[in-house]
Amino acid sequence: MTDLSADRRSVGADVENSLYAGIMETIDLGIVILGVKRRDLIFKNKFATEIFSGSPNLLEYGTLVSMLLSDYGSKPSEEIFGKNYTLRFKNRLLGYTPYMIDGSFIWIIIRDITERSRLESIAEAVNSMDNISYVFSGIRHELGNPINSIKMTLSVLKRNLKDYSPSAVEKFVDRAMTEITRVEFLLQALKSFSIFENPEIQDVRIENFLERFIALVSSDLHHSGIRITKIIESGVSDVSADPRLLHQIMLNLITNASDALRDKDNPQILIRASKNRYLVTIAVEDNGCGMSDEAQANLFKPFYTTKTRGTGLGLMITLKMVTLMKGNMKIQSVKDVGTKAIVMFPEGESDA
Repeated sequence: MTDLSADRRSVGADVENSLYAGIMETIDLGIVILGVKRRDLIFKNKFATEIFSGSPNLLEYGTLVSMLLSDYGSKPSEEIFGKNYTLRFKNRLLGYTPYMIDGSFIWIIIRDITERSRLESIAEAVNSMDNISYVFSGIRHELGNPINSIKMTLSVLKRNLKDYSPSAVEKFVDRAMTEITRVEFLLQALKSFSIFENPEIQDVRIENFLERFIALVSSDLHHSGIRITKIIESGVSDVSADPRLLHQIMLNLITNASDALRDKDNPQILIRASKNRYLVTIAVEDNGCGMSDEAQANLFKPFYTTKTRGTGLGLMITLKMVTLMKGNMKIQSVKDVGTKAIVMFPEGESDA
């Protein structure tokens, strides 16, 4: 007697498999399935075949593994599978993601991201040009003011040189020298953008570093009536950083904090080091004038400053140094209450 239910199940399975195969053949994603045990290519859809057209030998197990999964077998599976990769192949840029299924099959989903990458590159270039234009506009403005002042001062001096007394001449020369100092200060700040392009990352003992740093700045702060303290929470030991850059970062943050404390009662700065999983956080907190929401929104724009004297480049340079060391930075501030500047870095290897 014929088992009709079994036949129906068989037909249903065939239809289902045919449906899935049809979908995989028509979507604009390359799909490759590799059999791990037999080390063979089990399936490749039309899009995958088109991607590697002209190079049919590439669609072989060993070649695909070597080209797309070069770390397979030498690294743990969790570090390989489910990750996104890119591959430059002929005139295309491919994005692909491998998956391990049941320990027996490797599915590789391949995308042609050439056009997307081109559009992203154009957008990035346009954004970079906007930023460069903004920076050069700021440089032109910052240099233009003192240069115009110098030009005007020397012009007046030249016209009246015979009539001015030595003391009057000296005043005009001093005025010109002051403006030249402003130009020098700006150029020195711009130089800082490239002074540490290649950081020397090493383990830095936080407690020792902060003790030495506070010893260097405490005298000037005490002279200004500012009290500085530090707190190192439990679990904090080493940070992965370049000590030169870290010193400059802390100096910039302390300088900003001390500027915010002018004319404040009971001015204080607190440096707190803490640990959050694999990150070491250093916060510099003051009880100074704080900042408005508008000022905080513009903090990292070049040449933006609320100070009467300053280039508006300090925080930009600080952020660059932080990112060079694979760190992050954020500012929290409340007007008339105070500001907390927070920098985060990977912990040192000895803490791992």
